[in-house]
Amino acid sequence: MMRAISRSAASLAAIAVAVTLFGCGVRLQDAAEPLPSNALPSPLRIPAPATPAAPSTGPIAESRVSAAPTASRLRVWFVQDDGLAAVESALPVGSSPDLVLQSLAVGPTLDAAQQGLRTIAGDPLTGQALVYVSAPQPSVATASPLATVNASAGPPQSLPSESVASVTVTLSPAFSALPPYEQVLLLGQVVLSLASAGEQSIALVDESGSPVAVPLPDGRLLDAPATARDYASLIVRP
Repeated sequence: MMRAISRSAASLAAIAVAVTLFGCGVRLQDAAEPLPSNALPSPLRIPAPATPAAPSTGPIAESRVSAAPTASRLRVWFVQDDGLAAVESALPVGSSPDLVLQSLAVGPTLDAAQQGLRTIAGDPLTGQALVYVSAPQPSVATASPLATVNASAGPPQSLPSESVASVTVTLSPAFSALPPYEQVLLLGQVVLSLASAGEQSIALVDESGSPVAVPLPDGRLLDAPATARDYASLIVRP
């Protein structure tokens, strides 16, 4: 008797559900159908974080490191005892003549000064330069290999004196007040340092622009543009 009542209740419940669905407008299906492929959104794809590339190693990377240029420094000349010694300056190779003469006027570093080096290019009382470039002048010709300084080959070499100089240097009035041999040493500083910078010949003038006959180490006067060869005998340390 109880089993029959349970079956009747279940049948009535099923009929009630069917009437409710029909009233809501939902069409009943006899069998289940699969959903269309575009019915649901596709899952989000989160890209994996990029792994940083490891630094390159091997011959190629090493060659890149070794290929980094190293700065070359210009050699200038300072007075040592009764001669001239070459030292490496803070100027890069290819510096202008103006910077070369300024470097001479400033003088050697403290370490070099303690080794006995000094300069005559700057007035010790006023700090003014005794020599300076008169005006920018284009080089007459490209500096030959003989006009440049080879750090391992000793003193700079140059061509014989030419009628046209590659740079003109003015001597201040204080130059004429120097003792004769101090004048020679100063001229050696100027000519050898400018030759290191690639200048083939240097014309020397006074403040009015008139050419000056300058003394050479052997006592003669030079009335033409000077070259490194003219003052090479002053070198005590290449």
